[in-house]
Amino acid sequence: MLRCLARGLADHEIAPVLAVSQQHVAGVVGEILDALGLKDRMAAVVYAHEAGMLRLPLPR
Repeated sequence: MLRCLARGLADHEIAPVLAVSQQHVAGVVGEILDALGLKDRMAAVVYAHEAGMLRLPLPR
């Protein structure tokens, strides 16, 4: 999910990549933000990068 966010994908673009519904994506993104105390999707990407969860540049 975080890799998709880091690529700048919207919920409707992430859903088919992960074979889930758009509503599921929105729910998981919200849960990630709540769990980490972050305000938006970009903050989640920054958090993941700083925590070593993402290697940039991302492969296509």
